[in-house]
Amino acid sequence: MDPRSLKKWLILIAVLYLVFPRDLIPDFLGRGLGLIDDLSLVALLTYFYRKLLQKHAARETGERAGDDRGARSRPAQAAPESASDPYAVLGVASSASRDAIQAAYKARMKEYHPDKVAHLGEELQQLAHRKALEIQEAYRQLRR
Repeated sequence: MDPRSLKKWLILIAVLYLVFPRDLIPDFLGRGLGLIDDLSLVALLTYFYRKLLQKHAARETGERAGDDRGARSRPAQAAPESASDPYAVLGVASSASRDAIQAAYKARMKEYHPDKVAHLGEELQQLAHRKALEIQEAYRQLRR
């Protein structure tokens, strides 16, 4: 399940639990006491979502989910390696027309543009940044 749809489901569950009159600790026992289980459920769902988001980011970057020391200690790449095939990066055939290359470039940039992933974790933002640089470099090479 992708993180966006999971986030929507977890928010729905939290709201329903907050509104539903039957709780582990009933709300009529006191304003502060009745909110304890509500807030603990929201905290638990937040923790669960963050862990799943870390696993998703690790899967995308190919790293282990619990080992984020290496990702934070090394700086983001300034420029992508130009050794890769620009046609493969854009996902077009080597005989593609100029319009097809431009359409593929726009489609790939929609997927990995940094503004599209600004709400996600730091690791996914770095991955999207590297992919966007790689896509831009491939498009620059094919435009020549």
